Amino acid sequence: MTSFLRVLGPAWSAVLLVVLVGAFRPETPVLGLAGSFLTGRYPLHVALAAVLGILLGLAVRKAGAPLVGYATATVALAAVIGMVAVLAAQGRAAAGEGVRLDWTAALTRVGQPSGEPDRTVEFAPGRELDLYLPSGPGPHPTMVWVHGGSWVGGERDDRTTMNRWLADRGWAVAAVDYRLPETGWGAADAAPVGRHQQRDVACAVDWVRAHPGTELDPGRLVLAGQSAGATLALGTTSGLLDGTLACSEAPAAYGGTGPADAPPPVPGPPPIGVVAYHPPVDLALVDPDLQQTLFGGAAADAPGLMRLLSPSEQVRPGLPPTLLLLGSADHYVHPERVTAYDAELRAAGTPGRLVTVPYADHVFDQPFGSPGAQLTREAMIRFLSGLD
Repeated sequence: MTSFLRVLGPAWSAVLLVVLVGAFRPETPVLGLAGSFLTGRYPLHVALAAVLGILLGLAVRKAGAPLVGYATATVALAAVIGMVAVLAAQGRAAAGEGVRLDWTAALTRVGQPSGEPDRTVEFAPGRELDLYLPSGPGPHPTMVWVHGGSWVGGERDDRTTMNRWLADRGWAVAAVDYRLPETGWGAADAAPVGRHQQRDVACAVDWVRAHPGTELDPGRLVLAGQSAGATLALGTTSGLLDGTLACSEAPAAYGGTGPADAPPPVPGPPPIGVVAYHPPVDLALVDPDLQQTLFGGAAADAPGLMRLLSPSEQVRPGLPPTLLLLGSADHYVHPERVTAYDAELRAAGTPGRLVTVPYADHVFDQPFGSPGAQLTREAMIRFLSGLD
């Protein structure tokens, strides 16, 4: 047992040290990503692990290894202090949104268990959406939710519990599929997929518009998504509003009217808002392999597509209210660029705001109970309520 504790103590300390350095120095290679990932998603778990580290250090000392024990306990104490600072910052951010954090949920709701959609429908050949419906009488304001996955993966059930949470608060949610590189119609359509993915989302919007009545209200339609899905929500909204995007541009095999230069149909009610969780807004900054997927080459070599796909290229007066949700230590979307994009939107007269979660990295909201997920959900529902 003594030998085991002498090995476990330094190993435990090393993990805590990685998290501690990464949380407060997110720019540190490798450590920064590991630390901010954990402090964004599981800060309370890390704090408890640090408390256990102190107890482990005392046990190692008692087992006859005082130096190892003191070192383990000291690192763990520093981690406790650091995690208290993280939790306090996230608590203050929540309080600023009028949210009282549920720490039991932060500890126990560590994923997205099924929110059980009411039904699944095909909104276009080969494409499905899951509908989450409120229990009360409609028609209900409706959110089209677009999943993330870096434009190459992901599933429409990535936020299923959140979708049910929204339905319980009066918002119908249509969580949609869109084509991925491996699910294109063939070699000619597999790459670049960026514009085709926008058309898929536009087809989902058309489906909602075509089904008004007792359940859905297309006159109160919001587009939303996370990560790549947030970028698609922003870009699709822009294209629908300026008339450059429509489902009818899709090939006939997909159910559109093709050819690609066919005039778009008369638009339905425009989206009244956008919610974007940690969106990549400047696609010139994404990984070169993803640029190949989106543009068929480097973004710099496709200026026309850049204007159509990159939200930073689409800022102008007349865009609907836009809520941006971001982790301060996001290693994927360049927080300073999202902050600048927010300033550009507001300067152009677009209502809305940016909500930032301290010490959080990308997809901090994936655990339903994380502090960042709790505070941003409440910010979102208040934003949505203001659109009615």
